[in-house]
Amino acid sequence: MNDEKPIFEPELDSDAPDPDEVPIRDRRVVTQPYDLAVDSLVEQIKGGTIFLRPLSERPSFQRRYVWTDVLASRLIESILLNVPIPPCYLSQNDDFELDVIDGQQRLFSLYRYLNNQFSLTALEVLAELNGKRFFEIEHKLQRQIRTHTLRCVLITNESHPEIKFDIFERLNTNTAPLNAQELRNCIYRGALNSLIKELVEDKKWLEVLGKKEADRRMRDEELILRFFAFHISGIDGYRTPQKHWLNAVAKEGRGYSPNRISDLRDVWNKAISNSLIWFEPRACFRREGSRVINRALFDLVSSFASQISTADAERIKPQFLVRFNQLLDNGNFQDLISRSVDHTSRTKRRFEMWEDAIGGLV
Repeated sequence: MNDEKPIFEPELDSDAPDPDEVPIRDRRVVTQPYDLAVDSLVEQIKGGTIFLRPLSERPSFQRRYVWTDVLASRLIESILLNVPIPPCYLSQNDDFELDVIDGQQRLFSLYRYLNNQFSLTALEVLAELNGKRFFEIEHKLQRQIRTHTLRCVLITNESHPEIKFDIFERLNTNTAPLNAQELRNCIYRGALNSLIKELVEDKKWLEVLGKKEADRRMRDEELILRFFAFHISGIDGYRTPQKHWLNAVAKEGRGYSPNRISDLRDVWNKAISNSLIWFEPRACFRREGSRVINRALFDLVSSFASQISTADAERIKPQFLVRFNQLLDNGNFQDLISRSVDHTSRTKRRFEMWEDAIGGLV
């Protein structure tokens, strides 16, 4: 299955600046450079101070380990030859844990080699070391690797959370860069993030998306986060840039209590169940005839569906569908769900039109 297959409508003028956006001027980033020995880095990885995906019980917050043993071997050879290695960037969260922003492949390769998980291969300069694991090379070379220092730049938890996210995006220069939600998985691990990962596996939701499994690029997770953001902050709390609004909700959700998470789970399940009373799964949150979800319609339908009982959803179905279709026939409403959908004034106007047309049904 093609993971890049569209599941949402493209948003016209999505990059256009929002005239209602208030620039953030009081933003700062606090960084601290460190030269850390390989031995120290590996011990911090083992102890859980530095989080790496392959060693974490929360397996989806970082990019998979993709380096081959050949690439990992070249890193070890570079250390032994004192070839300069690019710095690693670490982000300190509120619990003083360190998430790897840039350098995961290098750090996990070092961890693997010092734990004898692969043999050196395809070395050209130090070819005599090919086929050897860490415990098999000379003690002098072992010490050279252990004591070799890597420059690490720590972005501390004193940094403004929004500029911290922006830095992450700037450093995100891989061949297949992480999208905004994948970055949130790296920065905002916690209770709400875990709930969202649970919900994307729900059978009803997968039927709505027309997929057999959760989206590997986490586009579906961002849509659920968007639902919770409107539920938690309300339309009056909406702001742009939208990514910062979503970041704030994701950050706050890290520490939600089990009871709070249970309540949010119930709200989401009610939203989806009631929406499916009105629409077939492949028509839900879509314009007539469309195979992909319209995010603006998703916001409106899911928010309304989460606020009413199942009995009311069934009772108002005929009238709801009539008024829903009347809205879709309205040229102004069509424009509001088609372009610049993230702009604050247009988002609020969209909710106002929805409330005028449908809010009075219950």
